[in-house]
Formats: sequence, structure tokens, C-alpha cells
Amino acid sequence: MLLNIAPMKRTALVLALMVLPMLAQAGDLEIIFQRKKENEGASKDKPYQNSSKTGQKWMGEIKIENHGFKPSPAVEVRYMLFVKRQQLGQKFGTDQIEKVKGNAKVEPIKTGTSATVFTSEVSLAQQQLDPGWHFKNGGAVKAEDSVTGVWIKLFNGATEVAEFVNNPSTKEKFKWEQ
Repeated sequence: MLLNIAPMKRTALVLALMVLPMLAQAGDLEIIFQRKKENEGASKDKPYQNSSKTGQKWMGEIKIENHGFKPSPAVEVRYMLFVKRQQLGQKFGTDQIEKVKGNAKVEPIKTGTSATVFTSEVSLAQQQLDPGWHFKNGGAVKAEDSVTGVWIKLFNGATEVAEFVNNPSTKEKFKWEQ
């Protein structure tokens, strides 16, 4: 009986040594996302005579950290930004959602270091009617574009190795398209 147990232990040990590095590799990469705003200022474009419009450029910084014991493989970063567009005079709940998609290649990341990728630049506008003015239909007198969701995935070939979603409802409302 002792002779049969030893080969089983060796087989289990060999399988563990083969499977554990594969499992560890999937959890070695961490995605950290940070918003960056740039170029805030007034715009000369006036959607209505008695209104004002300002805007800003928005960009996201995607930082990928390698917490593993060996360099990561080369990965492809794929992301989707969900931008809510509002217009003056619109009724509540008629906002448009624009999907901004992008991707970037990242070379292997050494252990304990990180790589940074930036998203596409997105223009966000803020519009407001001057005090005392309103729309006859009761539409919005203030409109503000915003980024409502960020969804990032890392791929090693066709295999997904990491995922980041800043708002859990993003996965419920939208489908991954890339």
C-alpha cells in the first residue's frame, strides 16, 4: 500500500507545481485607474443666445502593476469609456451615452514595477442658460457631460488576465464590445 501512495503524491506535487504558477500569473497584474483633467476654460461657442458654455479635456491614466515573482507577459490593454452627453432643453432621462473604445500594447513588466497607458482624450462640456431664462417645455437649463463608467481588460493573446470596472452597474448596463 505504501508503494501506491508515493507515486500519487509525486503526481499531485508535479500537478501542483504546474498549475500554481498559471493561477498565480492571472492574479499578478493589478489595474489602477486615475482620472486626469486638463485645459479647463470657457468656450466661445454659445448653443443659445442667453447661455454660457465651458469645457474641459478629460483623459484616464491606466497603471498596470506586476505583483508577481517573475516578469509578466506582454499584454494588450483594452478599454471602454462611457460618456453621458447632455443637451440644454432636454427632458430628464434622455441623455445620450457615447462609448469611447481604445487599446494599447504593453511590453512585459518586470517584477515589482508598473507600466502606464493613457486613454483617448475626451471633451466634456458644461452649458447653462443665463439667470432668469428657461425653456417653455421645461427642459434642462443646465447640462453637463460626464464619464459615467470605465471598463478595462488586459489580454495575453486571447486570454483575459485582469479586469477593472469602476462602477459595478457598468457591467449590468452595457456589454463588453471590442
